[in-house]
Amino acid sequence: MTSKKPFYHHKAFQLTVGIAVSVLCMWLALRPILNDDDAWDQLVFAFRTADYRTLPVILIVLFIFYWLKAWRWRLMLAPIGQFRPVKDLLPPIMIGFSFNNLLPAHLGEFVRCFVFSKQQKVPVAVSISSVVLERVFDVIAILLYLGIGLIFIEGVDPSVKKTAYVFAGAAAALVLGGIVYVIWTKPFVNLVEKILKMITFIPHSLTDKLCEMLEAGAKGLASLKHGPLLFAIVVISIIKWAFNGSLILLALWSFDISVSPVVAMVLLGVVAFGVTVPSSPGYFGVIQLCFMLVLELFVQNKPAIFAASVYYHMSQYIPVTLIGMLYFLRSGMSIAQVEEEKEEADEHLGGQVELNPAES
Repeated sequence: MTSKKPFYHHKAFQLTVGIAVSVLCMWLALRPILNDDDAWDQLVFAFRTADYRTLPVILIVLFIFYWLKAWRWRLMLAPIGQFRPVKDLLPPIMIGFSFNNLLPAHLGEFVRCFVFSKQQKVPVAVSISSVVLERVFDVIAILLYLGIGLIFIEGVDPSVKKTAYVFAGAAAALVLGGIVYVIWTKPFVNLVEKILKMITFIPHSLTDKLCEMLEAGAKGLASLKHGPLLFAIVVISIIKWAFNGSLILLALWSFDISVSPVVAMVLLGVVAFGVTVPSSPGYFGVIQLCFMLVLELFVQNKPAIFAASVYYHMSQYIPVTLIGMLYFLRSGMSIAQVEEEKEEADEHLGGQVELNPAES
């Protein structure tokens, strides 16, 4: 007999909360515009006069972004097999992001791991650990760009500069923790176990399962023990997010908004972390609010900022969702299979499996 799920694990609750967050974010993003009597006309004018010749360039950059993501995943999985980036790895990646755009609770990351595991006969735990490793390097790259942006940005409160050093310190701590975890797995797991057992309200069964996951996950993170592979993973992570930042600049240029790459770095970091907030599938409202919060400090034309955020958002949302769904239909799998596997994983781990993306 399976235990009853807490109410906050039910899809209806998660979807309701997500939609509420998205509606709130969208309202906050639109509020500065709606205070102007001519706001609607200005918004229509911004869309009408935008330069959409950037769209083919955006699609090319978007393909390079996901292609680099597939290549990086190949390097992370190199210790367990030689996989083809485009044929073996790109489809699960696109399927995962497509499901993130359509389903609540960031289910897409689990779908990605499930599809890859089924197609390549790889244990789900190994697949999940490689995705966790991805998240670590994504966060490091994002913090790097955000830190650089905050340090060199002009026209903001000096206290903001201090925030940059916090991000830099967090990135350094993540790197150090990752190195210690992979190289000295057993001592690291023992330390984590001791710390968790000192926290009385955490059940020992959950502590044991977490430590088992850490030990199993280290096998999937074995690529960190190879210097050339580690270097390549770091370089690809940095380049990959540079392409994502260029998508922001292209969207802004389309609406005649000129900002420095430093501002784009800050916006990249804010958007990347903003989409980790529980919201509706596709992060509607969240991306728009992130654009408004950052760019209204430097740009007067608020309707153009909002329009650019929609263009940036939809120029990724539509092609990624369509391509991911096409790959999923071709896989021969069903949503029912995914849900069944998810239920089993939740029951095995004693909670809900969730891998929050740090990317749009």
